[in-house]
Amino acid sequence: MSINCEDRELLEGFLTETGELLEKADDDLINLEKSPDDMELLNRIFRSVHTVKGAASFLEFELLVKVTHKTEDVLNRLRKGELAVNNRIMDVILEAMDLVKILVDDIRKENIVERPIEGTIARLEAVLAGEIDGPAPAVAAGSGTTAPPDVAEKTPADNGTPPDAAAAPPVAETAPAVAAREPAPTVAAPAAAGKEAIDKSTIRIDVKRVDDLMNQVGELVLERNRMSHLNGDCLGRMQMDMFADEFGKLVKRISFITSELQMQVLKIRLVPVGNVFKKFPRIVRNLARDLGKQVDLQIFGEDTELDRSVVDEIGDPLIHLVRNALDHALESADERLAAGKPRVGTVTLSARHEGNNIIISIKDDGRGMNSEKLAAKALEKGIVSSEQLAAMGQKDIFDLIFLPGFSTKEKVSDLSGRGVGMDVVRTNVKKLNGIIEVKSEMGKGSEFILKLPLTLAIIQSLMVEIEGETYSIPLSAVVETLRVKEEEFSSVGGREVLRLRKSALPLMRLQERFGITEQRTDGGFRYVVVVGIAEKRLGLVVTRLLGQQEVAIKSLGNYLADVPGIAGSTILGDGKVALIVDPAKLIDGSEADAFRQAASF
Repeated sequence: MSINCEDRELLEGFLTETGELLEKADDDLINLEKSPDDMELLNRIFRSVHTVKGAASFLEFELLVKVTHKTEDVLNRLRKGELAVNNRIMDVILEAMDLVKILVDDIRKENIVERPIEGTIARLEAVLAGEIDGPAPAVAAGSGTTAPPDVAEKTPADNGTPPDAAAAPPVAETAPAVAAREPAPTVAAPAAAGKEAIDKSTIRIDVKRVDDLMNQVGELVLERNRMSHLNGDCLGRMQMDMFADEFGKLVKRISFITSELQMQVLKIRLVPVGNVFKKFPRIVRNLARDLGKQVDLQIFGEDTELDRSVVDEIGDPLIHLVRNALDHALESADERLAAGKPRVGTVTLSARHEGNNIIISIKDDGRGMNSEKLAAKALEKGIVSSEQLAAMGQKDIFDLIFLPGFSTKEKVSDLSGRGVGMDVVRTNVKKLNGIIEVKSEMGKGSEFILKLPLTLAIIQSLMVEIEGETYSIPLSAVVETLRVKEEEFSSVGGREVLRLRKSALPLMRLQERFGITEQRTDGGFRYVVVVGIAEKRLGLVVTRLLGQQEVAIKSLGNYLADVPGIAGSTILGDGKVALIVDPAKLIDGSEADAFRQAASF
């Protein structure tokens, strides 16, 4: 059934305000469970639900009014002290809020569905009647959490994709300690709740940033006028010495303004990573109960900003890594006590800036990864050979978890065991031109570190020349540059290497990789650009170093999208096109070559 609303602006206003209120209410509900005596928090939740109900009533959304009205009644009883906040009541309220989000999403899609809401209403009425142990929500098939039958169809089915990459539950801001005392129902939260759907096409911008942008555009207009005037003087046979001096000043001024303008536009696209982090307290709350574990989720750096396009893509990898930490890494309360640890396990989710990158860390204090067990499992599954394992260090063995089909689970569950999740994580991170690093210590825990670019549009780059052709290497992956004599190159196991500080640095001649005809045949000096991804290093042999430059990434299109070792292209100042090297793919390709050579010996 479509929506009959003559005032489209009124409807859009309702959806925007409701999305914001529901998002904030989710934050507050999770915090209320941790601080049940916080009356200010409870009153804020009540006001949010009351506002949604009033607006829905004005627009005659009957199903939404019924659910919000009954939820408001429960919250009002809590405010008056006639009911006390506990896990069971919070389960029912959260279930009702999930249903509200689905009803709002139906309105957003302009397709009102006659959803059965009686089950949720009955549970709210049971709470009002003091029957807190009344009917529990049913378990949704294929889900690691439970969902009310009224919204069960919104739970993603098991279609071969990792359940961890399923749509994200509603958000929450701070991290309560989640204790699995007595069994209690949890609620699976629908995706695209409220504001999240709006954010896909709109960005809320600070007024100051718009003012700064406008000021820079004003400055650019002034310099444009100056350029026109200078052009007129030139046509009027202005003296060349004076023209060159004035033109040089103009170039410097325009360069400064465009840099500032670029920075202001970049800032407009930046959003807090907290928009993603907020969903995890709810995820942890639900999952901890399912697993019978006690978990404290700590979140830091929510205000760290990064590009909107990056924020949209990192949600699924982070969900999988956090769920993995609870399912695989953290021990049960009894196991932790036996190991001399606190009963409550800790998962820390943090973000920080580092140069032009953002670093996101998912850390736990669980059992850590057993490299011997990982190696044995990889060998058993035929993922690697014994020769390949012999050449691997501990970090290389840890990286095996990212290979397709790898899992240490003996039995497949709703949460894990299929061996596809971590492969998806690495794939998604690489799509963002990011890297993922694993650190782990037996008995003390593990840490997954994601290094992502601040923006996908503009990067700092090292420009190099390869036999007369210009290439761009992302500066974020450059460790150092070397000027060495070609006679210093040697061969180990059929591979060209360079001895660098008591270790052998594998080399790759880019002219050979990209099929460029080598023009130099003399020995002489060569330049080596050392690139690194996590602890892995590779030396790229180039003809010349041209210097550092900021470049805008341009797509090569679908036809050339999968060229090995190439991430995109950019346009140089002279109008020529330069290809952008993909260090991660080159390192992966170099390792694959090494494995093949090792297997052939």
